[in-house]
Amino acid sequence: MKLRGDVLKQIRRKRGLSQTALAEGICTQATISLMEKQNRLPKMDILTAICERLNIPTDRIVENEVSGVNDTFNQVDELLTAHNYAQAEKMLDAVKVKNLESDFDKQRYYYLLGMVQVENDQIDDAIFNFELVLTQFATTSANVYLAMTTAGMAMAYLKRHDRERAIRLTNRSVKLIDNKKLIGSLHQWASINDQIANLYLNLDDPDSAIEMANRGIELCRKHDSLFLLDELYLCLGKAYIAKDNTDKAREALEVAKSLSIARHGTLMEEDIQKELAKLN
Repeated sequence: MKLRGDVLKQIRRKRGLSQTALAEGICTQATISLMEKQNRLPKMDILTAICERLNIPTDRIVENEVSGVNDTFNQVDELLTAHNYAQAEKMLDAVKVKNLESDFDKQRYYYLLGMVQVENDQIDDAIFNFELVLTQFATTSANVYLAMTTAGMAMAYLKRHDRERAIRLTNRSVKLIDNKKLIGSLHQWASINDQIANLYLNLDDPDSAIEMANRGIELCRKHDSLFLLDELYLCLGKAYIAKDNTDKAREALEVAKSLSIARHGTLMEEDIQKELAKLN
């Protein structure tokens, strides 16, 4: 992961802050100077506090270094979002794990592999790979993959019919994102909210599902993004069906239907129509 010191400097000056003013109560002025001049990445609590003072998300000044494997993982992310698990698995099979240089790349690889394995009902393998992320790479970088992996682990245990452990892991993933000290992109934050919302729905907790779906919807609205909005509204509609609130369910599902067409044609229309039919 790479700090964009030039962007930090530009935002600081735009806010009318000196390095000393930005650092006050958080770190030393020298730390800010090293961040801006040498792209020195500070401890996560310092980075988070600086971003909060500047009123910006951490991913505004921190980015993943571009590499061939990074491009591959981005494509796998997109394939998982599109539910194209076969192609995602094929791309991951082509990755040579021994050539992965950074712990972050390894963390991301094992998370993505675990998600494919969950969908393929390879539950033991998925849990093993998720454990690698959470035990071997959890301290290397505080990014949203820690929460996403925890939610993935919850999905695996839910498929194993271990509801108690699935509930604990789902609640833990919420605590991780509520901590607000994780680095992640808009797409990753929307994804984790969608993951958790659907977990709560499958755990027969529609109220929590509604809360998490609305979090994801608000996030996308705030950033003028359609990403996953159709799936978030679909989850919202299902949760309202579970609560026998037909009016709100129909409203959410109609929005999901329109958004699905806007995002990617009729990919989800069959699922949405199936839910709408329950209201008739």
